[in-house]
Amino acid sequence: MKNIVEQLREQLVQLFLEKNDLLDDEVVELSQQLDQYILVIQSRMMQKKEKK
Repeated sequence: MKNIVEQLREQLVQLFLEKNDLLDDEVVELSQQLDQYILVIQSRMMQKKEKK
């Protein structure tokens, strides 16, 4: 999962550099997708802490 996040982050940086616009639909969509993965990882980390 962390590999996916890193790949999406790199894609997001590249896309932003191409578009040069944070409000571009593709940039926003990719950013939101990245956010979802990050939230899943954070949730899993919280669950692990609660189990201890």
